[in-house]
Amino acid sequence: MADPGIVLVVAKGPDAGRSFDVPVGSYRVLGRNDGLLGGTAVQPRGEQRRLEREDQKTAAEHLRRRAAPGLAGARSEVAAFTREIDVDLSDEAVSQTHAMIFCDEAGASIVDVASTNGTFVNGDKVSESALVPGDLVRVGETRVEVRAGG
Repeated sequence: MADPGIVLVVAKGPDAGRSFDVPVGSYRVLGRNDGLLGGTAVQPRGEQRRLEREDQKTAAEHLRRRAAPGLAGARSEVAAFTREIDVDLSDEAVSQTHAMIFCDEAGASIVDVASTNGTFVNGDKVSESALVPGDLVRVGETRVEVRAGG
């Protein structure tokens, strides 16, 4: 049976209880939803943000580093993934474009894209990290649990 990917479940924060699939071969952008408390976001809910050149470069470098040691099934280019609808969070401490989560045959990973408040995995601040079921990701004041898909 094919690996279904991962599910992100919001465990704490304004969006507690929501969940988001990240199927194998796809990625999602995590960010703050539009207009929250006068925020600068202009992207309507359920649509995709335009990624700045620097965000694209950060994601591309992350994937190249991840695939470099010959990690079986690791995709080394963003173009090898399908972009799913962005994860819009109602948390004022989350940046408009905060982080990206990738899932391929080698597993899942997260990369912070120059967020203001940082990205944490199991309490450790990270610029990028592998993700496995049971990990707890913090963006802003929101805690997201990583679960196995399916």
